[in-house]
Amino acid sequence: MVGGDSRVYGDRAVAGAGTRSSAVAWLGICLLILVAPFEALDPIVEFPGQSLSSVEVALLVVIASWLLAATALRDAPVWRTPLTWPWIAFLGAMLVAAVAGFDRSNALHMVGRFALAFGVYLMTVNGVNGVGRLRGLIAVASIAGAIVAALAALEYLGVEAVLQALTLFRPRVSVIGTQVRAGGPFQYPTIASMYLEIVFALSLGLLLVAIDADREKPARARRIAIGVLVGAILLISEAVTLTFTRSGLITMAGSLALLAVLRVWLSGLDRGTKWLMAISALIALQILTSRSFESLRLRLTTEGQETWYRAAISAPSRVTLQAGAIATVPVTLTNSGLSTWDSHAVVPFRVSYHWLQADADSIVHWEGLRTEFPARVAPGETVTMKADVEAPPEPGDYRLMWDIEQEKRLWFSSEPGADLSVSLATIRGPAVAARVPEPIRPVPRPGGRPGRGVLWRAATSMAADHPLLGVGPDNYRLLYGGYAGIANFDSRVHSNNMYLEVLTGGGLAGGLAFAWLCWRAARRAVHPVLRPSDPAVASLAAAVCAAAVAIALHGLVDSFLGFTGTYIPIAIVLGLAVAGDALNRHLLRP
Repeated sequence: MVGGDSRVYGDRAVAGAGTRSSAVAWLGICLLILVAPFEALDPIVEFPGQSLSSVEVALLVVIASWLLAATALRDAPVWRTPLTWPWIAFLGAMLVAAVAGFDRSNALHMVGRFALAFGVYLMTVNGVNGVGRLRGLIAVASIAGAIVAALAALEYLGVEAVLQALTLFRPRVSVIGTQVRAGGPFQYPTIASMYLEIVFALSLGLLLVAIDADREKPARARRIAIGVLVGAILLISEAVTLTFTRSGLITMAGSLALLAVLRVWLSGLDRGTKWLMAISALIALQILTSRSFESLRLRLTTEGQETWYRAAISAPSRVTLQAGAIATVPVTLTNSGLSTWDSHAVVPFRVSYHWLQADADSIVHWEGLRTEFPARVAPGETVTMKADVEAPPEPGDYRLMWDIEQEKRLWFSSEPGADLSVSLATIRGPAVAARVPEPIRPVPRPGGRPGRGVLWRAATSMAADHPLLGVGPDNYRLLYGGYAGIANFDSRVHSNNMYLEVLTGGGLAGGLAFAWLCWRAARRAVHPVLRPSDPAVASLAAAVCAAAVAIALHGLVDSFLGFTGTYIPIAIVLGLAVAGDALNRHLLRP
């Protein structure tokens, strides 16, 4: 077997002593997989129209260190690899699109990220030149994934010290409806999920290697290694579950299924296969116990929360109350959403109201009394009840807007498509001792969150309008509002499809170059799996293949190429596919 210092590049494997600069490359890649998730919110370096984040600065330092080491040691880095020309073609197409596109500065920044990803890929191919380094890098990835997963779990549990520390990397905790979507140090839970999905797949390969380890090693050491790896895998899978990302669940299942099928094909129903089956069962249990059945049902059967919290409220058209008095008002409420209203749940639903000015959509008093539902109200059910109402302390004419609150989480009136119900109110009698008056402010308007269908149609129209060169990389988010018919659109929203994002950004030229890159990468990832040379290489190559499949599948519903925390591990996976294929071909040689 070739040791950890054997040089393996592209289609050629050259046995012998490895170069000293390759060690620098390998150490640099190990460092990058560790720091990639921890990108500070505030940039480290700012230029006119451009900036560099903390991870981008680390990335530049690592690449520069490798190139300086190669120059000083007179080691010519290998750059002619199976993916080099497709990647250069992709960079060239995106550069032309950026120069000709809509926002040149923004697009050029994205081209710079693609170039940095190419540097990470080349470092991986140069650094991973043997089985030892391949296994070592994946071990570092597993450690990094376990750290991120632990932070995500502590965030979900609401540990205050962790929440405070994580504000260095993202502004707030993400939620969907009432559910926390843990993301650890990542700005978005889907980005955290993609990173964790990659290291999850890689960690499974490392586990199989540990199971197949030399039987002459002490049994206690083997058991400890297997136990640590299983614990890390389950921690990572729990974190993917806590991100509440549906694609993450699918890709984890896909990684387990792919590795299990390959394992049965190569070795039959052996210990490795049984371990994969046991882990699959434990992860299924994790998923089922991670949230309530209703939360899982809503998340798995709907795209977003837009239809979860809706109500049709029938109340008297006019009410008359005494100033400052508490009275009951009959109301009839129909659950026209998908969530069940339960006043005794961990996060309860209650009926409430808001006092508005009579002739303007301005708030007089927002926080009304809460009234519990007499029983659970399932979707489609109707309940008639009496709601407690406290009148304003000043007599006059008002409007009484009815609402439902899920305690400290959301008001139904703030949800898209909310059906607002208002009663005209006359307050009589002398004024009473007033509470501290609230500042007059407008009634919050329901927000809009475009679904994937809207975003994809906008991307298709944008690509049709700019077929050859596109609008420039990363410019979709700056332009989709006009195509989607959204006036006040969120410029942070991407197309939610990696392939459409490339097509709209780089046009047909960028799309074809990207397809060429993906095709060549797929061939390199699959070859050592179909024609394995060595059990350890076969297991690790299968894990790399599973990670690549996870990226490809999740890319159908999200876009990751613009985020430092994901393009670094994606570039590393591509480098591992090429390095693993070359190593496998070398070991196959007589």
